[in-house]
Amino acid sequence: MLQSRNLDDQRFQDIMQEAEGRLPWLCPLWTDHNEHDPGITLLELMAWFKEGQQYEMNQITPTIERKLLELAGVRLGTERAAECALEIPPEAPPRAMLSRLLTPQGTAFELSEPIPKDRAILEKIAIKLPGGKGTADLTNLFSGGTPILPFAFGGEDGSALLLGFSRRGERKLRLWFDVAASAGVRRNAPDILTEPPRTLVWEMTGVGSVEPLKDETLALSWSGYVTLPVSEAWQPGEDGLYWLRISQSEPGCEERVHLGGVSAGRYRALQTESRARVYRFTVEGVPACEVTVDSAQAVHAEPAVFLREKTGWRQVSQFRFTRGKLGVAVELDTTGAAEDGGENLLIACLDPLHLHNLLLDLKGLPGESVQLNLEGCGVLTERLTLMCQTLYKDGKVRPAVWSCVEDLSNCGPRDHVFSYDRRRETITFGDGLNGAIPCAGSGAMLIVEEIVSLLSGGNIPAEAGLVFADDQEPVYNDAAWGGRDEETSAEGRGRLLRRLEDTRKCVSAADYEQRARETPGIRVAGAKALPGFNAHQRHQYIPACVSVAVLPESEEPKPAADERFLAAVSRQLERYRTICIRTEAIPVRYADFSVSIRIRGEAGFRLENVREAVSKFFVPKEARIGAPGSRDELAAALQKIPGVLQIDQIEFRGMDQGSYQTAAGDLTVPPDTVLSLRRADIVLTNDRR
Repeated sequence: MLQSRNLDDQRFQDIMQEAEGRLPWLCPLWTDHNEHDPGITLLELMAWFKEGQQYEMNQITPTIERKLLELAGVRLGTERAAECALEIPPEAPPRAMLSRLLTPQGTAFELSEPIPKDRAILEKIAIKLPGGKGTADLTNLFSGGTPILPFAFGGEDGSALLLGFSRRGERKLRLWFDVAASAGVRRNAPDILTEPPRTLVWEMTGVGSVEPLKDETLALSWSGYVTLPVSEAWQPGEDGLYWLRISQSEPGCEERVHLGGVSAGRYRALQTESRARVYRFTVEGVPACEVTVDSAQAVHAEPAVFLREKTGWRQVSQFRFTRGKLGVAVELDTTGAAEDGGENLLIACLDPLHLHNLLLDLKGLPGESVQLNLEGCGVLTERLTLMCQTLYKDGKVRPAVWSCVEDLSNCGPRDHVFSYDRRRETITFGDGLNGAIPCAGSGAMLIVEEIVSLLSGGNIPAEAGLVFADDQEPVYNDAAWGGRDEETSAEGRGRLLRRLEDTRKCVSAADYEQRARETPGIRVAGAKALPGFNAHQRHQYIPACVSVAVLPESEEPKPAADERFLAAVSRQLERYRTICIRTEAIPVRYADFSVSIRIRGEAGFRLENVREAVSKFFVPKEARIGAPGSRDELAAALQKIPGVLQIDQIEFRGMDQGSYQTAAGDLTVPPDTVLSLRRADIVLTNDRR
């Protein structure tokens, strides 16, 4: 292990003693080494300076620690605002983006998307029964939150989900599907190569099959949004409704879909408070130009308009600011705007209640720091933007956009950047070598974008009493999630240590099994690595070959991996295999068998208890892959049943050519095989004493 070197290993007296000891050799004529000598005074000064330098060199500052973690591949996570979903009823009025909501405790949320006036209204939910048996209306059942099987309704595969809309909306139809979480192993996070575990068909009346524009549910594997295109050919059908039919063409090998609800009025909100927002545009240089800002935050804000010309930014004082219910319109003269294809119009909308904290004075000093007044909130640094008075190359002072960076040491002398200290809530500018220096002046610094949040404190529970701030209209909310503070260095070090403990390349059989379980986008209930085993040459040892028998998480009695599942695991193994090793994902095979049991129990003991215990013992799982049918292990499991007095006999009978019985009476199977109980003959003798 590398040992850290102690650079602060000398004190003042040690340094002076070493320096005075060298004087007779360096300067023999210098004979007075007492403290009153001016030379000794200079030595003491240098010793004091050296001691201070050694102390500073021996410290690991937060900046150095962050850079060391980045060199090791660990980048500290930034702060993030909490997000929640709102259920908007059909009769609710339209609202602009950034409309503010408040909890009874004063926690602010803002709509991250507008609520349009013409939006789809889901009127009816039904199930199309297989075999021409008609339909079943489930609208009231879904409103109660009871999960159903839309593609296997009533236990019969082949059903389809029907959604009827009284209004279809414009261009896009976005639906929220509440998918009930299945028991067992959780699904791994997908990557860009992940295919959905099943194939769904989406059909609209009069249009036919349509492809989703975006599917956040991974084919209804978990809750999320599905966005579909809306065509003019989508016509009303039965009951005068616009019908959307969802069916399943390939069910896959994993869990069945358990649907808890569908909504067309689910919208997102973030736990943020916009004290300043900047809106950027690209306009042409014309005498009369009009742009619109579709934002509720802009309606109540004080505007500051800046136009970028060839020589730099200029604040526009003459403009017309027209406020509406869902946004504002800005009219101004953009003559002279730089027409280079970049953004040349900047409109900053400032909260009047916090305007005194947004316009600040600067002294123009190197490394100047400015304290922010965030009132106990945290600021989202990726959206923190300043407009400061800046000296340009032509010697004139004009406004310029300044951006936030993590470290000023990598910046040049003309970079308009600053750093932000979250703990002290201070902005720090450069010193002229690393980062430019803004000009001094009253109101020389304007915060054009400042979005604050409670971060981890914004993770509120469901039904928290949210109301819209403008009209006090209540709205239902799901639990807010995802809010987090900035990751600390200690947390980053812990993440690095966990990463170092985890080998990325597979070396042992356990490594191959672990990588198979972590295959993105699927649910792996079990994996067993078989070195030297090949499914096509089962009785030969194949060197430099590793097969991994996988078992999908499924509700079926005999889960079997399909081609899509095996392809995903094979890609994962190929990514992490050792060089010169051939890997293959193979499905688990099943060997049928029967068992005869004679057991003695107490008076009143029930036979169903034994049958249930035997079935549970042989349920397909990871531990059963390649495991033999052991008489002793089964007897030990049965002995744990309350009321069992004695196990008189256990006898296995194999029904598969690959299984055979040992001299001890155990049933052995190939390494990629799981014993599957076909029949259990149980004879129970009750004690009548």
